[in-house]
Amino acid sequence: MSNSTDYWDAIVVGAGVAGGAAAAMLARRGWRVLLVERSNWPREKVCGGCLSASAIDALREIGIASAIASAQSTTSVVWESGARAFEHPLPRGAAILRGEFDAAIVSEAVRRGCEFLPACSASLLPASSADAFRTLRLRTGNQIFEARAGLVIACDGIGGTLLNSEPWAKWTISPGSLMGVAATYRGHSESILPGRIYMCMGNNGYVGMVRIDSSREHLAAALDPISCRRAGGPENLVREILGSCGRSIPDALDGARFRGAGTLTRRRQHLGGYRVLAVGDACGYVEPLTGEGMAWAAIGARELVNMLPNPLARWRDDLPAQWRRRYLQVIGRQQSWCRGMRATAHHPAMAAAGIFIGNAMPALARWIAQTICQPSTKELSNDNLGRFPIAQAPSRTNAGDSWHRHRQPARGPAGVGA
Repeated sequence: MSNSTDYWDAIVVGAGVAGGAAAAMLARRGWRVLLVERSNWPREKVCGGCLSASAIDALREIGIASAIASAQSTTSVVWESGARAFEHPLPRGAAILRGEFDAAIVSEAVRRGCEFLPACSASLLPASSADAFRTLRLRTGNQIFEARAGLVIACDGIGGTLLNSEPWAKWTISPGSLMGVAATYRGHSESILPGRIYMCMGNNGYVGMVRIDSSREHLAAALDPISCRRAGGPENLVREILGSCGRSIPDALDGARFRGAGTLTRRRQHLGGYRVLAVGDACGYVEPLTGEGMAWAAIGARELVNMLPNPLARWRDDLPAQWRRRYLQVIGRQQSWCRGMRATAHHPAMAAAGIFIGNAMPALARWIAQTICQPSTKELSNDNLGRFPIAQAPSRTNAGDSWHRHRQPARGPAGVGA
């Protein structure tokens, strides 16, 4: 093991939407940021590939809307269950593959001064209140080294392992939670029109489909794990669900490569500990239906960064609790609505009844969609924020108030700590 240690204002673990956005914002504000990603880069991941209007608004506010310059616009969602169907407007949305989207966000973070280290696993070492930092053990290739940070931001999603040793970070998985799968294939199905998101609900899960561009379509599904095994794999169960909705099976789906994720709907009671905070799916996950997941990630990154003290402020032990309150205030309402929609999507009879009501009362359907997609914009008072200054490019003139003591930069692998 290398005994060299590098010091960072923040280390962000996970280069998805939340991690890339948080790293980009912090780098723009003058923080020394290391972004770590365990996968080779670029990479695809299980995701519906859809962005809601609130996600796009958050990207614009963060200054990274250029990441969706090539996205396919979406304007409506079509719900299907059995012989019933209902279409309602979902304006100002977009569809894009996660590999392309995440890579564009990371490129912007690097342009702003963030260091990026892909194909690197990270382990969080035990905390000591005597230290003004947290230590991570990083492994990339054959190299193992340690890095210190005044703040660690966990953005490694529902399958991440960074917080496994933190006593506050236990998952609570919802009963009946479905597993996620996704596949992208080359094709041009006549039944998948540009600008529309199709949601097909069956007995053992539901399937979403969208056209990415003129030659590619994307499919994501939430499937019952037991039924998936009985069907002989995700592709067979997806075919069953599409067939139950009277939908033709895309020829290009035959032999498509499916990627899988674990059980989806879960939560953490606490969102942070000593000098470590969770953002994005690492906070918890509810089966989103039409692009809310990436919206929650982008909005969460924005809200966390906006409430952080600058790198020279003293650490406040109540910051994790403040962050949890802010997260629940801004994102919790949308997730509560999605939990209700999730119950409907899991039962075809309820889904068919919902489609009937949507056709009979379209104004109600529009109101529900707007409620889910629009986050709370209510601002917390300074007292609620613990009187933290809003983060900005730090002034490093008052060492006595340092949030990070023992700054001892040293070199890690090539390109890190240089």
